Amino acid sequence: MELEKKADHWDIIKPLRARADDGKVGDLISQITSARIQQFVADDHGDLRPYGLAEPRGSITLFDQAEKKDQKVEIGESIKVFGREDKGQTLQIGGPATAGEKEKDQIYVRFAPRGSVYTLPKKTEEILNTKPADLRDNHLVRIDTNILDRITIDAPGKGKTILARKDGNWTIATRNNAPANSGAAQRLIDTLQNERVTGFVEDVASNLAKYGLDKPQIQLTFSSFASENTAETKAGDQPFAGIAFGKPEGDKVYARLTDEPFVVAVRRVLLDQISPDPLQWQELSIFKFKPEQIRRVNVTTGKELSLERDEKDQWRWLKGSGQINQANVQSLLNALSSLHAARWLGATAPQQGFEKPRLVLAFTTSPDNKASHRLTVGAQNSDGTWCARVDGREGTFAMSDTDFNALKLPLEAQAPASPSTTTPVTSATP
Repeated sequence: MELEKKADHWDIIKPLRARADDGKVGDLISQITSARIQQFVADDHGDLRPYGLAEPRGSITLFDQAEKKDQKVEIGESIKVFGREDKGQTLQIGGPATAGEKEKDQIYVRFAPRGSVYTLPKKTEEILNTKPADLRDNHLVRIDTNILDRITIDAPGKGKTILARKDGNWTIATRNNAPANSGAAQRLIDTLQNERVTGFVEDVASNLAKYGLDKPQIQLTFSSFASENTAETKAGDQPFAGIAFGKPEGDKVYARLTDEPFVVAVRRVLLDQISPDPLQWQELSIFKFKPEQIRRVNVTTGKELSLERDEKDQWRWLKGSGQINQANVQSLLNALSSLHAARWLGATAPQQGFEKPRLVLAFTTSPDNKASHRLTVGAQNSDGTWCARVDGREGTFAMSDTDFNALKLPLEAQAPASPSTTTPVTSATP
């Protein structure tokens, strides 16, 4: 078995090519480099057969960056099986020490740079039992966030969404770089980086149709982006990682990295976080005003009420009567001016109840009342949120019940209840 470190990560090179778990490889190397010599037995120029080192049971060879461009570790029956001429530091493992009772938990080893035979704790030989599966990285994908500029989500028949990173935030490139929900984009990256496969299904994906990977239901591509040609790169997307998701089976779904031959299984619920609908990637902020910027408000629930600010910046009725409930008006303005979606639901649909809205709220934000906005709230969702939409913006979003209640507060002050009158009762004197 051969492992190689490139940049910051380890890979298995032989007997198969696969990503290695950096932590597990680090532990393996630590076992070797931290092993303490128990006894110096002899130099290695004589007969090595008594120590089982004439034909060692196995060997571990370490190459550092000064000897190779990248670090390597080789574990095998003998370094000769690799046919290498590279100079590494080789530890050969022989037979169990038999000199006496004290040495029964020790093994003979030969470390070529020292030119001697000595003993190490017997547990050191367990390294030779290491299998590729023991060191394999079971993370679904490695994403280099330092060079990540674009995420492409492609679902056949459902279109393609491209998320682009710009100045630390994310935009929807396929919707004229409209602001995206940067928090959701980062959660997707974090989820994929932390996702571990539930099983390695095949190491050679010879039958992709069996797993629905010949025609994936959804594909993710991670790219860097160059706006113009340079000596190193051409302008445009430079993909560096990709994931294809095939057919689901029970609580798992089959997947494959585009640059690896393996088929793996991952949790089926992972797909719930990868929507190909660009509307669901919109930023959550609906309105970005200050409460004092709102000049006129028209609210329709069971009836229609309308208010506007006068020359002294005080509210007055355009449609309504009685005293204005100033506290409720301020609560409405606070909720409305910084309204956020709980999440985006996607395209507007009939079942969302906008034909018979529960609330319609129109308002203006300029002194001449020309900058107008309109919010419509339809049916309630099963989780307690409400379907809502705004004019001039495509799609339906989920509004929290707290915001909905603040927007439909009564704006007319309730008249105080008149004290009840009671007729005195005269008791008869016995």
